[in-house]
Amino acid sequence: MDCYGLFPKFKLNRKLNDDEKNYNLKQLNKIELEGNRLISDAKVISMNSRYLEIVDKFYSSKGVSALIGISLFSMFLFASLSTVYTIVFDYGWSGIGISYPFLLLLIPFLGAIFFTLKILRTELFAWTHYPIRFDRNNRMVHFFRTDGTICSVPWDKIFFTSGLNHRKEFNKDYYISGHVLADDNETVIDTFCLPATGPDREGLEGHWEFIRRYMEEGPESVVHAVKDCLPIAGKREGYQFGLIYLMVAFTGAPIILFPLIFTLSFIYSIPRYIAMVTSKIPVWPESIEEQCAVLENDPYAVDASINSKHPWRDIFRKQPEDEC
Repeated sequence: MDCYGLFPKFKLNRKLNDDEKNYNLKQLNKIELEGNRLISDAKVISMNSRYLEIVDKFYSSKGVSALIGISLFSMFLFASLSTVYTIVFDYGWSGIGISYPFLLLLIPFLGAIFFTLKILRTELFAWTHYPIRFDRNNRMVHFFRTDGTICSVPWDKIFFTSGLNHRKEFNKDYYISGHVLADDNETVIDTFCLPATGPDREGLEGHWEFIRRYMEEGPESVVHAVKDCLPIAGKREGYQFGLIYLMVAFTGAPIILFPLIFTLSFIYSIPRYIAMVTSKIPVWPESIEEQCAVLENDPYAVDASINSKHPWRDIFRKQPEDEC
């Protein structure tokens, strides 16, 4: 789970680096998956002949910043209040002047509280998710920025890459960025990220091909890869689905591990749900909805209505391999 882009923010108005150029993913270059499969990666909101709508990479990690922020905020607030309590009861209000050295301890605590509030703000009272819409009909890509504004850019003008613009740390994943470039085709002026992340670049190819083939070859080439959709179109993620979504990461695990998996997922699900209920639901403007009007009786239209009616049972069922 990688929160880069939320905190810290993406670096913009910069030149593409060598890593990004070396791992450029071109829209017209088909990747032969060689035994791997197309992967929708459980990130599709809806798909039809006109457009494919997915979440970005922050959806999976929704709640991580809230969990860290709430934990740190509580710890530093407790430390600050304990310091004040100790000063008042040891010296009394009349001896506040004597306790100035102890009052100085509050400065780093207050600074830490401010820092944790900034972390919390990236997920609380923000947006439930940041959708990306691939408009195949008009060959456009529309995406929500983290500040709630919307950017629309031609599909063919986006520079996709699995290269990173920061140092790869052991606890960070690779992911696919879509860079909007200035007229010099070198300066990055905007960035969004596809939802798939992983410890190596090869693992991202199946998801990239899913997106690329949809735009270049049509929905008929990828519809078989969409086994379920996120039930968040025009609404917030419910608590039960959020808990199941977290546990899906362990799909295929031995059922004997269920108590451990459930406990970890339950702990994480609480800040995730808090982040969801305090955030706003993204809404596309009418101009974009008009451009993406869905055809009546579209044979390739899929949404959350296709989802399994027994999601809890399916968590421990091994998934069949999809065709390439």
